[in-house]
This record gives sequence, C-alpha cells and structure tokens, in this order.
Amino acid sequence: MLTTTLRRVGPLLALALALAAAVASLLGQNTVLRLVGSGWFLAGAGLLGLACLLVVAKAVRRRNWAGGVQHLGLAVALAGVAVNQHAARAGYFFLEEGAGGRDYCLSRDLRRVEGLPGGFALESLGSRTTRGFRPAPVAWVSDVTRAKSRPVTYNQPFTHAGRQLVLSQLVEPGFLEDYRILVDGEEYLLMHNQALELDYGLRVWSFGFDPAAKKVGLVVGSNQQWLGIGESTVVSGVALRLLESTYATRAGVIFMVNDVRYRFIIFGGFGLVLLGLLSPLFRRETP
Repeated sequence: MLTTTLRRVGPLLALALALAAAVASLLGQNTVLRLVGSGWFLAGAGLLGLACLLVVAKAVRRRNWAGGVQHLGLAVALAGVAVNQHAARAGYFFLEEGAGGRDYCLSRDLRRVEGLPGGFALESLGSRTTRGFRPAPVAWVSDVTRAKSRPVTYNQPFTHAGRQLVLSQLVEPGFLEDYRILVDGEEYLLMHNQALELDYGLRVWSFGFDPAAKKVGLVVGSNQQWLGIGESTVVSGVALRLLESTYATRAGVIFMVNDVRYRFIIFGGFGLVLLGLLSPLFRRETP
C-alpha cells in the first residue's frame, strides 16, 4: 500500500518541488537557500528519493535498466542536495586591500564564524573593460600558499580547496570589520552584521556604522541604538556597552563564499539521469 502510494505521488511531488524552486529563483538566491533548507522541502525531497528507490527496485526486477538508471540518478541528485545543504559551509567575508590574509568567514545565516581551508588575501583592486559592456571591477586575490594572485569578478570565481570566492560588493575605506561589545556583562567580539542570539529570544546585530565618530548602530529585537566607544545603554531590557571597534583604512571587497565540495554528487546524479534517458536512443531495433 505504502509502496504504491509513493510511486503514484512521486511525479506530483517532483512537480511541486520543481515549481517551488522555480518561483524562489525569481526572488533571489537567498530565497532559494531558505527554501532548500526548510524542513518541508527536505521532507518532500526525502519522500521523492524514497519513491525513486522503490521505482529502481521494481525496474531491476523487470530488467528495465534505463528506467532504473534514471530514477537512481534522481535519488543520488536529491541525496547530493541534502548533503550539500547540511554539510557545506558557506558565507561572506571582507578583505581589505593589501592588509594580509584572512582564514574565516561569516556564515550564510549570519550567526556563526566559519573557518576556511587556508587564508585569502586581497592584493589589489582594478577594473576590466569588455567590448560592449561597462568597466567591471576586478579583485586580485591570492591564497596564503601561493604567491600568484588570480582575478575575481562578479561572474569569475576563485576556487581553492573546495571553496569558491565570488565578488559581491566593493567597500570604501572606513568599513566596520568587527567590534567588541559587552552584553549583560558578557563580552563578545562580533563581525559586522553578525547576529548574536540571546537566551531570551532577542537578537543583537550591527546595522550601520559611522567611522568618523567611531559609532556603531545596533539592533536589539526591533529597537535601534547608536553607541560610541565606551558608551552604554539599555535596549529592550538588554544592557549594552561598546568597548572597541575596528575599521578598514583602505578600500576592500565583500566576497561571497560558496562550498563546492559536494556538488559532484548532484552532478553525478543528473549524469545518471541523462545516461538513462540516452540509452534507448542507442538501442538497436530488431525487425
């Protein structure tokens, strides 16, 4: 009964997931990431994967190798999506021009600091002109193990040790790199935009900064407050005190970091699907 139901609802479930992903893609990458990481989407993908494996078992019994390979590939691709969602480490980080390397980034959900496999340094900034297009910014980036730098643009990433760097935003001098803050007597060192989750359901994060006045704009819950170094306040019942803040003295770049270590599973799965679709084309017809 369960096997029959899963096989019947499988195509409808696949269509629903595909439509949801297509609509999310129109709203931007962050929406896609939230969708793929949601519990209902992962549960639907798990059921679809189970349905595919049931179809594979039935196809093997009937010696329908093409159908079995197609559905096995889809199950592998879905498993790759799940592995990539839960095991991949991606985020954002800032590099100042000529200021040395950095081997950590802010996680994609802005809540944690994630380590990187080696450090990266921004050697210089420039621009590249392509015929028919406006000049585009280019960041020359090197990893600490190599002396030669590589160009990174909005559509030309730099891949190293399973991490892919893509240029996201140019930043002028005075960008807030990090700040040290006292929250209800506890000291924290936070990157700009990093969210600090408090025990009682509130979140603290920096929404802006003023490098000339050395002030940081903080949000606690839904309330905003600007603090200078040494200043204290109480917001939403939370005692805050800004201890210090660090600002970039030169221009820099915010990079998006993608973890590409597990993409081969997804590509391998779709490769099997394609193999299963192509195999009937080469089947010899018998009179």
